[in-house]
Amino acid sequence: MSRVIASLALLSALNGAAAYTPEALADQVTALPGSENLDISFNQFSGYLDIPGGNGELSKHMHYWFVESMDEPASDPLAFWTNGGPGCSGLLGFMTEQGPFRANADMTLSENPYAWNKVSNMVYIESPAGVGFSYADDKADLTTGDDQTALDNYNLIQAFLVRFPEYAASDLYISSESYGGHYIPTLAKQIVDSNTAGVEPTLNFKGFAVGNPYTDPYSGTPAMLDTYWGHQLVDKPTWDSYEALCRDATKPNVKQCELLAVQIMVGVGDLNSYALDYPICMSDSVAKMGRTQRYFLLKSLLSSSAALDEVVKSSLRSQVEGLGETAGGYEPCEENYAVDYLNMASVQQAIHVNEMKWDECSYKVQYNTTDSAVTSTAPIYNYLVDGDFGLNMLVFSGDDDSVCGTVGTQEWIWDLGYEVSGRSWRTYTYDQQTAGYATVWKDTNLGFLTIHGAGHEVPAYKPDVALDMWTRFLQGEFTKNQ
Repeated sequence: MSRVIASLALLSALNGAAAYTPEALADQVTALPGSENLDISFNQFSGYLDIPGGNGELSKHMHYWFVESMDEPASDPLAFWTNGGPGCSGLLGFMTEQGPFRANADMTLSENPYAWNKVSNMVYIESPAGVGFSYADDKADLTTGDDQTALDNYNLIQAFLVRFPEYAASDLYISSESYGGHYIPTLAKQIVDSNTAGVEPTLNFKGFAVGNPYTDPYSGTPAMLDTYWGHQLVDKPTWDSYEALCRDATKPNVKQCELLAVQIMVGVGDLNSYALDYPICMSDSVAKMGRTQRYFLLKSLLSSSAALDEVVKSSLRSQVEGLGETAGGYEPCEENYAVDYLNMASVQQAIHVNEMKWDECSYKVQYNTTDSAVTSTAPIYNYLVDGDFGLNMLVFSGDDDSVCGTVGTQEWIWDLGYEVSGRSWRTYTYDQQTAGYATVWKDTNLGFLTIHGAGHEVPAYKPDVALDMWTRFLQGEFTKNQ
C-alpha cells in the first residue's frame, strides 16, 4: 500500500494538486517496516531540518516526522507537537499517544483509531538538538534553555515551511505536555513577537494546547506530594510531619524536607506516578524497557538529595519482569515497544535519520536549571492574553496524574487574575459520560479543561476523549466565550 501512496503522491505533484518540493519528496516515507498490513491513507515525511547554531551556521539538525491529515490536508490546520522533559522526544507522542501508529511487541505496527491527524496535519519534532535523532555539529549547542529552545523551534517551523511551502498559509497550532508548560508559552511568545516585529514570512499562528504543564515550581514536586495526599497514598503522621516541617514552617529545614519528600515518593511504591490508577510495565532495567521517563523525572526533580539515587534505584530494582496487556485498551509496555522499534536499523533507514541509539529522553542536553527549576511561565499567559494576539489557548489536565498534578495547574491558572465568563467548571461530556470539567475566562480565549481519569499523557490514557478534545479545541469550543 505504501508504494501505491508514493506513486499517487508523485502523480499528484505532477498534476499540481500537491506540488511537493524535491527536498520534501526526498523525505517521503514510502516503506515503513511493520506497516505492510496497514491501509495507510495519508502521506508522511521524515528527515532533518537544519537551523542555525551558536556559530551562525546551520549546525543544528532537527528531526521531524510529518503526517498529513487523513481528511483535507490542504485546508486542515497544521500542528507541531513536542514532548517535555526538558529533553524528551516528540516521537513519544507519535508512537504512544496521538500519532497514527502503535508499535506492537512483535515490531509490527497497528493503526491508532484516535490519531490526531484524522483532523489536522501533525508535525512531531525532537527538540532541542541532542534529543532523539536530532543532533548538533558543535557540542556547545547542546547547552540550552527556554529562550534558546523557543528560538530553535521557531526556526524549525520556518525551515519546515520552506520545505513544505504549500502549508505556509495554513492555520498554525503548537502543542505539548509536561515541560511543554515551558516550551509552548515561550514558543508562542517568540512567534507573536516575531510576527509583530515584521519578521518574514509571518506565521498564521492561531493558538496552542498544552497538557498537564509544568509551569511553575509548585506544579512539580509540591503538587505531586499534594496529589499523593489527596489520593490517600500517604499516612497521616507522615503528612502531618511534612506540613509542619516543610509547608507551614517559617524556615523549613531543606535537607529534612528533601528526605521527607523522598520518603513519601518511595512509600507510594510502584504505582504509576504518571497515572495513579493505571498499571505499570514491570522491568528490571531503568534506562531500558520504558522506565526512562519516570527515572529521568525523579532524578531531575530531586537531584540535590544525596540520598535519592540509591533510594530510588533500590525501589526500581525491586521490580520484576511481567509484561502484558491490561483491560481497557491501555498497554503499559507500549513505550518499550516504541523504543525497540525506533532502534531498528531498517526503521531508521526508512525515516531518513542517522543510524544511532535512540532514547526517549536525552542526557546529552545540558538544560538551564534556573529555567527548569525556578522560572514560572505563568506571566507569559498574561502577556499573550493582554497583548490581544487573538490566540486560542487551552490548558488541559488529566486528573489522575501526580507528576504535574491538576492541583498545581489550578493553583497558577486561577491566579492569572481574569474574570470567569460564566462557563466555570462546566461538565464536559463525551459519549454521554462526564469526561471532565471546562472553564473559560472572559475576553481571553483562554480555557482550562480537566480530563477525568486520564494520566500525565492524556492521549495515552484516554485516546478517544483526547481526539474529541483536540477536534473541539480546533473549533474554538473550549477557549471562546459562548
